[in-house]
Amino acid sequence: MVELIESLREHLRREVNDVHGINIDEVDYTLERVLTLVAGGTASQFAWLSMLVSNHLVPVAGVGCAPNGVILPDAPEWSVIRSGKPLRVHDLSALDTEAATALAQGPHKICSLAAYPVFTVFQQSTIGVLVVAHNRPRTYPRMQQRVIHDGVRVIEDVLSLRTESIRDPLTGCYNRRHFDRQMQNEWRRANRDHLPLSCAIIDVDNFKQFNDSAGHAEGDQVLRRIGQALASRTRRAGDLVCRYGGEEFGVILPNTPGESAVTLMDELRRAVQDMEIPHPALGGVPVSISAGVATVTSFEEVMRNDAEFYMEQADQALYRAKSAGRNQVVAAWADDVADQTASA
Repeated sequence: MVELIESLREHLRREVNDVHGINIDEVDYTLERVLTLVAGGTASQFAWLSMLVSNHLVPVAGVGCAPNGVILPDAPEWSVIRSGKPLRVHDLSALDTEAATALAQGPHKICSLAAYPVFTVFQQSTIGVLVVAHNRPRTYPRMQQRVIHDGVRVIEDVLSLRTESIRDPLTGCYNRRHFDRQMQNEWRRANRDHLPLSCAIIDVDNFKQFNDSAGHAEGDQVLRRIGQALASRTRRAGDLVCRYGGEEFGVILPNTPGESAVTLMDELRRAVQDMEIPHPALGGVPVSISAGVATVTSFEEVMRNDAEFYMEQADQALYRAKSAGRNQVVAAWADDVADQTASA
């Protein structure tokens, strides 16, 4: 059971980083500072921030208590996530739930708390909860509620700035800077854990001709739709899609063997083709993509090469896919292009 919990925790830690740009091991100083100010402004002993990831609530920052574990399904925070409204609890002992009992009988003996929702930009959905708590009954009067509310606003601004710093504004995919940083992180993890690591470069076929015929506004719309399609189909923790440059997208697939990576890239290729976006310069045939895939499969390869080497391998495989007729997926290790590409 302990190993299962730790495995889930590691999964969520990585996905919090991917979704929200928060490294749990290196909590952003600004978030920590905001929690400190909110705790002080409400005369509370504890404050913490939890983020919603893969249907789990994960504590990512805290003062007076260390972020730990996964929030239980019957915890007060979950009612805030579901309702999108603040919750103030004068005495946790009045709540007959496992989570309330765990808080009340835990090391901090929490008695009262106030939990406020954290929203995405434009208040579209609830993505987290800010909680202040004390080991004695508290009412959290209006002035203290305003302090908590102001803290939430600052946290939302911080998260928005983080998102802007790692996202491509056109497609919503991660940007090249974040991709390069994550590629190095995954390379080190593959080195440490002796796990396979695959990467791919995807190119929109004949995109210059599309822009020349339909205009850049229509071209941008195509890139946006393709980026969303790629990102929506790579949802494992650690998987990452970025706008690599121009009409190119980069993909990182941790703990993914080569053949599995080729299969996934071909699924993406078919998904784009099935969107049936007409190409005005090619008689209205659907817009397509090509992809090159590279994989490191052994510890010896990790020691002999570096991440840049495999990105170059993927780029060369992409070039072969384009030369072979486009709308194909080619593996860097393939000698025969026809054997390693997906039929159009």
